[in-house]
Amino acid sequence: MSMSKEFSQINNWIIFYSVLLLAWIGVATMAFESLLPSNANIVKIVLEICSSSVSDLNLIGVFFMWLLMSIAMMSPTIIPTLKTYEDILENGGKRENSFWWFIGGFMAVWTIFSVLMSLVQVLLGKLYLLNDQGVFVSSLLSSSFLVLAGLYQLSSYKQACLIKCQRPFTFFLQNWKSGYVGSFNMGSSIGLYCLGCCWALMALAFVGGVMNIVLMAIMTLFMILEKVPDYGKYISKPLSLILIGSGTVLVWF
Repeated sequence: MSMSKEFSQINNWIIFYSVLLLAWIGVATMAFESLLPSNANIVKIVLEICSSSVSDLNLIGVFFMWLLMSIAMMSPTIIPTLKTYEDILENGGKRENSFWWFIGGFMAVWTIFSVLMSLVQVLLGKLYLLNDQGVFVSSLLSSSFLVLAGLYQLSSYKQACLIKCQRPFTFFLQNWKSGYVGSFNMGSSIGLYCLGCCWALMALAFVGGVMNIVLMAIMTLFMILEKVPDYGKYISKPLSLILIGSGTVLVWF
């Protein structure tokens, strides 16, 4: 590999991890808004875009909040897929494909998801079904969603999507497309499988709190481990039992 190509690949990963870090900083800024100095420039910028979005139902703020959450939580889950993709580009000499167009396709799916979830949150808020933290006000709603998420973990659709995420090389072998548009299409395809795998876990924010950073970190860890073939089978089904059990217990409170 030439030095310039190796340097370019290193830059790609530096930028990727920098964006990921900034997304988590943005999420932490919103989560700990009351503890941060409001006169700090970076805090002002983030809070002007996203603050009070949960309670004030600012659609733009809610959208940016969900987009930051999606970047922070979903980007780490495709790191093995990105590494496989980069290996194919390197070893196969596929210069017509793009690292960033692939990521763009992936994030296009999660941007649409963020739009939909922000609309759902605003609607639920206007119906007074969410409190100021973005949590269902009814324990029955929370328990029902926990059980639904748990049952979805056991569904054949979830397992079909999870297998695609666990076996990126097989996915690329069967679905390879050349060019920038091909890179974008493959990224969006992986994004759709990822969405089919993780949407219910992401939506648990309405149970634990939209800006509950602890819940976000735990769910991110679960979603990462689920997509590791050697560990996924020990995560997905036990997690479904935990969700169903939690929902069953919560309904009595």
